[in-house]
Amino acid sequence: MSRRHRSVLDFGFDPSQGGHHFELVELSTDLVMLSEHFTWNGECLGENALPAQLKVTLDRPRWERIAPAVAEEFNERLRRARLQPATWKPRTLLAPHFGKELTLLMWAIEDLDPALIPNVIANWRGFAPEERWWLYTTINATAGHPEHGRGRGWRKAIRIALAENPIEGPLVSGLRETALLLDARRVKQRRSRSSPEQPRLPIVDQ
Repeated sequence: MSRRHRSVLDFGFDPSQGGHHFELVELSTDLVMLSEHFTWNGECLGENALPAQLKVTLDRPRWERIAPAVAEEFNERLRRARLQPATWKPRTLLAPHFGKELTLLMWAIEDLDPALIPNVIANWRGFAPEERWWLYTTINATAGHPEHGRGRGWRKAIRIALAENPIEGPLVSGLRETALLLDARRVKQRRSRSSPEQPRLPIVDQ
């Protein structure tokens, strides 16, 4: 059976279905950037086409560790949908569902020891797509800012959890407990910094 002829760009982005998509851009020889866009004008990224919402930046060594596995995962699903496989380019477009899954993986490794990245890839690939979307939505709601959300709550919890080899037990409940613990610890540290210790009065013997 022949593949369906559709105006699908790169990793599954079909502009005829709407403008929402993600873009992975090589900013330099050292850095890549993933951003979310809600419109599409059919033009190349330039000075007047700034990213709608930056999601995450990643250094190239980390990106090169995950890029082949991500392409293999996404292309397998594109082939099942009878769509053409894609390759990474200096500017690569992704369908929203692929963009969310890639964001999740990049969040998980952005500050991780590179030696643990194979564990993260294996555990990420062990999720169903729907589980990745749910995790992305949950993390994005509380810690989705590219810098302010870094190392916080669910975003830090997913890094810790996916670095395990292998994941055992109910992941979501464990992540929730870890995220709440990390947030509580962060609040406690912030309060201790903002409330200087009161001077103690000397003890006087009666």
